[in-house]
Amino acid sequence: MKKFICLLLAMIILTTSFSVSADSQIKVIWQDSENVVIICGDDGEYKFFRADSADGEYEYIGTSDTGSFRDDTASYPNTYFYKAEKYDASGKKIYESSPIKAEISPEEVSKVSVIMYHNFVTDEDVKSGVEFDEYSIKPEDFEEDLIWLQNNGYVTITSDDLIRHLEGKKSLPQKAVIISIDDGSWGVYTNAYPLLKKYNMKADFNVIGANIDSTWENLDSGGTRNGDSAPYCTWEELIEMSESGVINLCSHTYGLHVYNKEKRIGMSMMENETAENFAKTVKKDYELSVSCIEGWTGKKPETVAYPYSKRSAESDEIVLGNTGYKILMAGEGARGTAANYFVKGCDIENQLTLMSRPCRMDGTPIGTYLERIDEKDAQNGVNKNTDFLNVKDTDEIASDYQIFDDVAKESWYSGSVYYSYLNGLMKGVGNNNFAPNDNINRAMAATLLNRLAVNAVQESDSGFADSEGSEWWYASAVWANENGILTAFDDKEFKPNQPIKRELLAKAMYNCAEYLKLDMSGKADITRFTDYRSISEENKEAVSWAVANGIFNGNADGTFNPAGNVTRAEMSMVLRNWLCKGE
Repeated sequence: MKKFICLLLAMIILTTSFSVSADSQIKVIWQDSENVVIICGDDGEYKFFRADSADGEYEYIGTSDTGSFRDDTASYPNTYFYKAEKYDASGKKIYESSPIKAEISPEEVSKVSVIMYHNFVTDEDVKSGVEFDEYSIKPEDFEEDLIWLQNNGYVTITSDDLIRHLEGKKSLPQKAVIISIDDGSWGVYTNAYPLLKKYNMKADFNVIGANIDSTWENLDSGGTRNGDSAPYCTWEELIEMSESGVINLCSHTYGLHVYNKEKRIGMSMMENETAENFAKTVKKDYELSVSCIEGWTGKKPETVAYPYSKRSAESDEIVLGNTGYKILMAGEGARGTAANYFVKGCDIENQLTLMSRPCRMDGTPIGTYLERIDEKDAQNGVNKNTDFLNVKDTDEIASDYQIFDDVAKESWYSGSVYYSYLNGLMKGVGNNNFAPNDNINRAMAATLLNRLAVNAVQESDSGFADSEGSEWWYASAVWANENGILTAFDDKEFKPNQPIKRELLAKAMYNCAEYLKLDMSGKADITRFTDYRSISEENKEAVSWAVANGIFNGNADGTFNPAGNVTRAEMSMVLRNWLCKGE
């Protein structure tokens, strides 16, 4: 059976692409199946050069002022060396990078988007004296963000999940996003934490150790947070959130979240500061942060968020080399790409673990930021061929991440439920449940078949005796009826709430395949099913076709169960089989 959806394009990744010289922020990111190498740097005018060896003759290959350049002449499996020259506005060369090796191998790339948050403040909080500043948002806006993520197939992960992935111990979801919350504000505990639990989502919480200590000492000595314009959490509250699995506690430094104290801005290097002095400073602060977070929660922080997002390539190297931090959270534009890309199978020491993260500001929903990230990378040739309909590792991903409360990670259908969630084919039924054992009715069957046909529209309107014409399923049912895919009964009723049987769904999918002009030649011997005689004569050809193409399978007891109702779990499997197993 031929698929009508675009095939997944195998990606070719640069496995040594993340070794970057200290005198340059240029880095080779990855290559896709069109043999296009993406070279990224910060904004500015660049000239790019390429050679076949590090000390070879470098040939000019192009200029870019966007921070990214596409080398369309690259070919697999060659190895290349790149250099980049950067120029200022007057045309003067500022620097020339060291050779950057691009050794190409057929691996996969993982993508993680990060969105930065700060505080979550209600109107009642404001009345109590809490400041609603430019980095604050209302809890109801945060809830809308979480609903948007859910409706668009995203899975929230933490930086701990990412580290385990880079260590080869865990998979990553296809649409992975880290909600990265800075500072340690009490509003996270009172307003954001309940919403994260409600929607079964997770977040990093990057806390300023000194501020948490100060709040704890104040309350422990009989003080209150009443009237505090910027109240912070206590260690007990952080322990509760950490133990829930919803919050991953990270560092925002212990005491370096200060601006221009002794000429230092956050955890950045001062002008003319030696590397040795900066290393001592960050190591001391790291040890203080660990003593608090690990001392209270038993878990050592492996992620640090740069205060004020102030950093440099030199400071990155020193922080990673002198502390136990593995992930560095910075600001928007920290990388040459808008999202954060990682080579699957490459060890963590060779990955770029500096994370770019735009800041979620009041009035701009999370969807806007995530769409901008994809648009920017696609314009520069990065991440342009993503095809979620042909994802093959949904079982592995589902075994690592529980998307719905009522879908156990180890269940036989968890991978197909995740697949349906990822592609917006089947969503939850509310309260973060999928209801896997509920039956699919005719209304939902018509709607899902219409989605397989990419929401085809039927202009005629024959109407049904049991419909007012405004129901959520109506347009899909009209399309299915008029095209002979799933038709109304003799009394002109569509009977939307009637459960659909297995053989009737097989017939409807067969009809849909004919409508889409797919290859209908595949047939299977259905006499192997012990109950094949129970399959209606008019549906046997459709069942044979569906079995031959792996859309339907028999049961463990050797039956097909033609008259059995189709559950939501089974339907998710049927949809994945239809979209992923064709030729």
